[in-house]
Amino acid sequence: MIAAPGITVNGVKISIEQINSEVQYHPAQSLFDAKYAAMLALVIRELLLQRAVKLGICTSEEAASSADEVISKVLQKEITVPIPTREECETYYNGNRAKYASPPLFDVSHILYLAPLDDKPAREAALEKARNCLGKLAKDSSLFKEIAKSDSACPSGKLGGRLGQIGKGQTVPGFESALFAMREGDMSADPVATEVGYHIIRVDKRVDEKQLPFEAVAERIADYLRQLSWQRAFSQYVQILAGQAEISGFVLKSADSPLVQ
Repeated sequence: MIAAPGITVNGVKISIEQINSEVQYHPAQSLFDAKYAAMLALVIRELLLQRAVKLGICTSEEAASSADEVISKVLQKEITVPIPTREECETYYNGNRAKYASPPLFDVSHILYLAPLDDKPAREAALEKARNCLGKLAKDSSLFKEIAKSDSACPSGKLGGRLGQIGKGQTVPGFESALFAMREGDMSADPVATEVGYHIIRVDKRVDEKQLPFEAVAERIADYLRQLSWQRAFSQYVQILAGQAEISGFVLKSADSPLVQ
């Protein structure tokens, strides 16, 4: 169980049991952070429920039994944000063009020398094999398929190492980082280390990224900007409610909460 100070919001107690139950919904790097996030969410929840009762949206009993519905009604009534203009969306697009480009695609082949990260002798042996492979390929690159079939620990070895078409997010980070720095026709100059072993990578074809036109992403940008505005308005709204309330046992530092995401 997680020990926590007593928290009250305008005299309404938030129990340690409630906090312990809420923590599971707030994954964080530390238990302290998870605990704070849980407490924050519960305090905000209580502020909104009390506001609903004050506005006449519901009774205290209804607030307790239909909390999510009640909170939704409060937020719809109290928070409004403007729809972003086309000019605002274009300004954001022009300042963030890289976000709206289709990533490059690659036709890739590789040779894998398998070696788990926690097996140092296997890593050393795999690295040596990969270096020997590169030495052979430096003399005769046409041996790639043959070596892949005989050496590669990847099922693609049966296909001469061919992985097919690969895009962003489809391979492990070390492989992707090396791949995206390569041009069509390139072969890795050194063995590429990943958590599964060492790779020799060859780029058979590369189709570079293409910039998506503004019209294709205008609606997506408008939705994003509106959500940003809403989050700012929500944070300010909760800060106002907190400033008008008597809260003990907790310091509300931020209103950024997954409560309403």
